Amino acid sequence: MRKRRGSRRDYGLAFAESVSMTDIVRCPSCGQANRMPELGSGKAAVCGRCKAPLAAHDGHPVTLTDASFKEEIARGKSVVDFWAAWCGPCRMIAPLIEQLASERQDIRFAKLNVDENPSTASAFGVHGIPLLVFFKDGVESGRVVGAVPKGQIEAAIREYLG
Repeated sequence: MRKRRGSRRDYGLAFAESVSMTDIVRCPSCGQANRMPELGSGKAAVCGRCKAPLAAHDGHPVTLTDASFKEEIARGKSVVDFWAAWCGPCRMIAPLIEQLASERQDIRFAKLNVDENPSTASAFGVHGIPLLVFFKDGVESGRVVGAVPKGQIEAAIREYLG
């Protein structure tokens, strides 16, 4: 009697479990979900549908839109900076957000321009900017309003994201 190794479905399940959701990146052009090549593999990251170049979490904040917001913050820990181009305090904290994004690779940092994406801003009741909103697996866990020092943002990260 021959021993059965396993069905293709079993192999697919094992593969799916080995790929973490951080290996999946949505194309900013067409919205297609794409698996990212391993770092250092020399393979270019391009969208499988439209062939647009893709950027993984590379230590810089991700730009969000009304269309991409829910999907981008659905898993893991995220800090979203609600901002506007005309806002002086928003421009003051932008370098801090960049710095934290490069230091804290375990957290996705993102920016959402409230003037260009009014639906999401309205849904979250954004009345004052800059506004940092902290999310765990898509659920809001806290907020910080205003241009605050880096130490206060780090304290909020510890408090709201653990």
